[in-house]
Amino acid sequence: MGIPNLTIVIPSYNHSSYILECLAPALTIDPEHTKILIIDDGSTDNTIEKLNSFLKNNECAIRVEIISKKNSGLVDSLNLSLSMIDTEFTYLIASDDIPSSEGITSLISKMKENPSIGFVIGGGSYFSGNGTIGDIYKKQHSVFFALAPENREQSIFTDYPSPLLLQSTVFRTQSLRAIGGWDKDLKWDDYPIFVKLLSGNKVIGHDFDFSPTIKTVLYRQHDNNAYKNIIKQYGMTEQTLKKIAPEKIKRKAVSRAFAFYTLMAIKDGDIRSVISLFKYASFFELTSGLLNIPFVAYANLIRNKL
Repeated sequence: MGIPNLTIVIPSYNHSSYILECLAPALTIDPEHTKILIIDDGSTDNTIEKLNSFLKNNECAIRVEIISKKNSGLVDSLNLSLSMIDTEFTYLIASDDIPSSEGITSLISKMKENPSIGFVIGGGSYFSGNGTIGDIYKKQHSVFFALAPENREQSIFTDYPSPLLLQSTVFRTQSLRAIGGWDKDLKWDDYPIFVKLLSGNKVIGHDFDFSPTIKTVLYRQHDNNAYKNIIKQYGMTEQTLKKIAPEKIKRKAVSRAFAFYTLMAIKDGDIRSVISLFKYASFFELTSGLLNIPFVAYANLIRNKL
């Protein structure tokens, strides 16, 4: 095995049904120079047994390290992994998703060609048991990254182009360390880290890049995904915005998030979530959010987010 320059991190929790579908293609990514770190967050299913069985007498086992820890959340797993990585590049993927060897290799090549780039956000596709559903990144993402840096700094709070995914991105490890990794007080893993990254890496094509045509990941959709739980999603969003959004736009950011998730629940016919959102929201969020619904509906209709 050559000197590794890429660590693939697979945080795992109760994904025994999926983790081998993630690990097997990960092992094909530049085998000479890649190692794999699996952080299991106290799984109560047979995840560890499946992994050990798969790796037993497997020549690839030497490149795989499994860390089992007490259940303490995804952000804790990511920070632990960052403290252990000793390679130039890092790729992070949830244990129920599937990485693309070709895409990840292409993103690394792009970064090697331009040493100033700290991370590249590649593309990907949603998929379920019924097959591929569609592209993850759409027009609104290209519009967002085409903004001038000062406009992007506000838009990421008031008009966030959800999603931005860790698992579609390859990072220089130092770019993650330079911002202190993940905020341990927040539950959301991807949005807050991109806020920090983009605040210090402003120039697209120089500090970072966005390459949605390079398909890097198949992002699995299933009933246990957090996106299925609108109340949980809004709770994470509200917690994050209240902590990291600038004071001058914090109220606007929270009220627009409330409007967005209310519209999502209405679109899905999820009346229970609409009622729960109304109960959950503060008086300000409720009144300001309702006033923002027409704006958010119009803006997202144009960008096909709803």
